[in-house]
Amino acid sequence: MAETGITFHNKIDIKIQAQIFAGTTLISTCLVEPGATQILPTSLKQYDIYLKNGATGWGIAHKLDSQSTSLTLDVHNGRYTIR
Repeated sequence: MAETGITFHNKIDIKIQAQIFAGTTLISTCLVEPGATQILPTSLKQYDIYLKNGATGWGIAHKLDSQSTSLTLDVHNGRYTIR
């Protein structure tokens, strides 16, 4: 299967660690600066993504069973959201 990527847009003001999993297996990870965009390499069609504060490791958001090729982390009404 050819490797592609998932585009991640960090629209919040903290550094984010983005991780892609297949079940319990870590497939891809990267640190994304505030306001930056990064490609997470993967060949998966469906995956789980976890987003953590890059400094503390605290979980900020997650999206399970996703098939998206592009994700954006943003803040709405004080809550972190993935769209």
